[in-house]
Amino acid sequence: MLLCPDLGLWTVCDGMGGHVGGQVASQLAVKTIEQIVRANQPTPPEDADVLVTAIRSANLAIYNQARSDPNLHNMGTTVVGVRQEGHVLHICHVGDSRIYRLSYHSGDLVQVTRDHSLVNLYQDNPELARRYGPPNDNVIVRAVGLHEMVDVEHQRESLQLGDIYLLCCDGLTDMVDDWILREVMSDAASSTNLEEAADSLIRAALSNGGVDNTTAILLRVIQ
Repeated sequence: MLLCPDLGLWTVCDGMGGHVGGQVASQLAVKTIEQIVRANQPTPPEDADVLVTAIRSANLAIYNQARSDPNLHNMGTTVVGVRQEGHVLHICHVGDSRIYRLSYHSGDLVQVTRDHSLVNLYQDNPELARRYGPPNDNVIVRAVGLHEMVDVEHQRESLQLGDIYLLCCDGLTDMVDDWILREVMSDAASSTNLEEAADSLIRAALSNGGVDNTTAILLRVIQ
């Protein structure tokens, strides 16, 4: 998890490749992303995608370290991150960690990112489903560090006053239904303590039998 309010930067990384490999990959991703974004502050107008550059740099750092250490073979990490640039929010992700937005005005909860999963790949390509049969829900088809290059999903949103964003890994979303996410985030909309609301989400995952690492960041648009 990376919290850099001074950069307008927040990320969640969920490592894979065994306990050691996953931890190394996620920590290296966090460190590299912060270094690259910080080195490019203030961001030049022509380089609006510095977070994309940072994630690609993290990908190469993880890939190279895995190649140099047999104990870290096949390590990687999912990444979701946001970077504020004025009234625009840059949203980037790789893998199945997610970003949600709760609208302050309508109360609607929207999943902003779309998982890079085998399920979604087959949905986009029905011929694959016909050829290979139903996919495993838990399989992801894209992650940071598994290959020398990675395709980073990037989008921009205009910030709306009062909206709340949730960045989280699948340790939360596999255990907690969207209606619970909305309920807790709606309660947070009238509270000043977002950290307490994030803790409530993590407790909900654990009480539903969660055993995976669970990370959640809640952010509110205040201006």
